[in-house]
Amino acid sequence: MPFSENLQKRSQRNWKLSNYMPEQIKPNNDTSTSIDESYKWIVLLITTVGAFMTPLDSSIVSIALPSIASDLRIDFTMVIWVPTAYLLCLTVLLMSLGRLADIKGRKSLFILGFMIFTIASLLSSVSQSGIQLIIFRAVQGAGAALISANSPAIVTDVFPSNERGKALGVNTMAVYVGLSVGPTLGGLLVQSLGWRSIFYINLPIGIFVITLTLLKLKESMIKSSRQKFDLVGAGTLSVGLTLLLLALTFGGNYGWGTPFILGLFTVSGVFLIVFIFLEKKMAEDAMLDVSLFLRNRLFAAANFSALLNYISYFAVGFLMSFYLQRVLGYLPTQAGLLLLPMPMMMAVIAPVSGWASDKLGSRLLSSVGMALICVSLFLFSTLNVDSSWVDVLTGLFILGVGMGLFSSPNTSAVMGSVEKNRLGIAAGTLATMRFMGQSMSLAITGAVLATTMSADILSALFTGLGTVSGIIAAVAFVEGLHRVFLVSALIAAIGVFTSLVRGKSR
Repeated sequence: MPFSENLQKRSQRNWKLSNYMPEQIKPNNDTSTSIDESYKWIVLLITTVGAFMTPLDSSIVSIALPSIASDLRIDFTMVIWVPTAYLLCLTVLLMSLGRLADIKGRKSLFILGFMIFTIASLLSSVSQSGIQLIIFRAVQGAGAALISANSPAIVTDVFPSNERGKALGVNTMAVYVGLSVGPTLGGLLVQSLGWRSIFYINLPIGIFVITLTLLKLKESMIKSSRQKFDLVGAGTLSVGLTLLLLALTFGGNYGWGTPFILGLFTVSGVFLIVFIFLEKKMAEDAMLDVSLFLRNRLFAAANFSALLNYISYFAVGFLMSFYLQRVLGYLPTQAGLLLLPMPMMMAVIAPVSGWASDKLGSRLLSSVGMALICVSLFLFSTLNVDSSWVDVLTGLFILGVGMGLFSSPNTSAVMGSVEKNRLGIAAGTLATMRFMGQSMSLAITGAVLATTMSADILSALFTGLGTVSGIIAAVAFVEGLHRVFLVSALIAAIGVFTSLVRGKSR
């Protein structure tokens, strides 16, 4: 046999063997280097649309809540569950679905997420009661959890390590674009077509992504038939997180020291502790590898920093909206324009910081970002009834820069700190930190405001009802803002520390 022919057959045999190697012994980025360049950008397009839709749907609903309450004749307590149901399902399902994707494959679950999200959007648009809308929003949150748990893992699977930060930066930019477009687009749709139209917009986008994913996306991982889904772990985690979020949500209404709230916290803690012990015994079948937090300092520190990041800043948009309109007297359109620079700066800086983290690592950029967030929150704590729009804009600008510097490098650090067969759970863990932080941010805000504001003042400010005069309500609200933002600045300062101790990226 000629030497060249023998060499050719040998290389073909080696190529086949390499494709049947167990995934866990393949290097994290070997498959990425052989991926067709055009395919990488198709994957980025698909996942970026997913990264855009989930925050868009969250932010677009907030502007429509008054119209929804009026049309469906539901009170404030029920209407607040329209966004909360969505957030609750997102939070409790993310880690479970991320682990399931690691075992069963990501493409099918990613498509299923878009199908559920799109169908639930249609059902939400035809809801005839508050209960129906809340249920369909919860289902929509389950679809969003499937999308959010898989998008970063799919991107990380395809892009090599020297391009991962840039690709995840584009995804992060899409998140902030969705957050910034939502209120403006929602206001236009509600005013011209009614609140139901905010759900119609998801239908063509969902159909487009489902079609493109079916035609173009490849299953980029080898599914493991030996590993089993940790159903008991998923159940205990879901119950624990659900009870914790319920306690945080109802604590302001029932009182943090009441037996009901203390009971929720206690039972939640029991379920979460049981979950940790169960995961230690499950070894490689565990839904969450506890050793990732105990032995992987980068993974643990970056995730905890993300949690503190969202706890510290998430309520800013909510509070600033009421401050600008109720205290400073701006029109809704003016307040919306003043709030726009924050997500715009995030969208502009996020891909740049992602690219820079590929060169410099995540620790410096993420820590500087958290420090800027801390500075902005402290500036917000100095606002009063006579502050100008320049004071507000300065704080929002610094906050936007800080968030843009923090998010992409921190996400890249988390995703790059685990083995390839753990990418799904890494993405699910990070997203859980995000939505958990958002929930806790609102809960802490409500608890702190309750120390300075009575129920009448809250009613006068947030619903336009009540017997308290506008000046008294405004002064009490500003005093509450001082305390909220000082607490938030302290949380952000702790986040600077946790970001600095993460160590170098792998």
